[in-house]
Amino acid sequence: MKSNEFYKSPVIITGGGNGSGLQIVKNFLELGAHVYSLDIKFKKKNIQKSKKLEQVKIDLSKSKEIIKFSNYIFKKEKNIKCIVNNAGITLDQSSNTLDVEKYWDETFDINVKAPFLIVNHLKKKLNKNSTIVNITSISGRIAMKNNPAYNSSKAALSALTRSLAFDLSEIGVRVNSVSPGYIKTNMTKKSYLSKKKRKSRTDRMMIKNFGDSKDIANAVVFLASSQSSYINGEELVVDGGLLKKGI
Repeated sequence: MKSNEFYKSPVIITGGGNGSGLQIVKNFLELGAHVYSLDIKFKKKNIQKSKKLEQVKIDLSKSKEIIKFSNYIFKKEKNIKCIVNNAGITLDQSSNTLDVEKYWDETFDINVKAPFLIVNHLKKKLNKNSTIVNITSISGRIAMKNNPAYNSSKAALSALTRSLAFDLSEIGVRVNSVSPGYIKTNMTKKSYLSKKKRKSRTDRMMIKNFGDSKDIANAVVFLASSQSSYINGEELVVDGGLLKKGI
């Protein structure tokens, strides 16, 4: 990619406070981008202060807060180089005390509705040099036990990616997604720390280990850059070969 492609360019990243989202933030900062990192909470120790980084506390399940942020961006920026919809939640439905309706609504509000609203409210700031990258999951393609809302929401986000790619192609905006497998983050911590669970998961992979957040961040930067200029509406699977492994 061009060394200055993202220099001073506005990049919006949801769920940038930890995990893969934090690494995506770091990657874009290293490329010189001006990053808006959105999350409901941030830990000071996670990242050094930078004039190119704005951490925005926001509850993405609330439409009013998304509208407020969009209005803020409209006043500050002429255009947006990239939007990365990374924020996502997963809840285990196996608990007997779980409020099923709340569980379903919260999952879809964060994982599907928020990405749509962010793009919809900010699309006037996008142009032919802009890109959108959604973070989906292999859970949108295969069943994961006791989490139908998460599985369904990630499948919906994949469909949303294709739909937005079609609609926004009229103004030259590309929309793609990165689909992670088992990456070492807080979301997969229990599976990784359990020898039994870790083995059962790595046995399904061609590359016999969990991925790193950098694997996801690098894929995001590629899809956001001009190096992927002829790729649109695609889902790049980063799972160590889990989905493609045969018998």
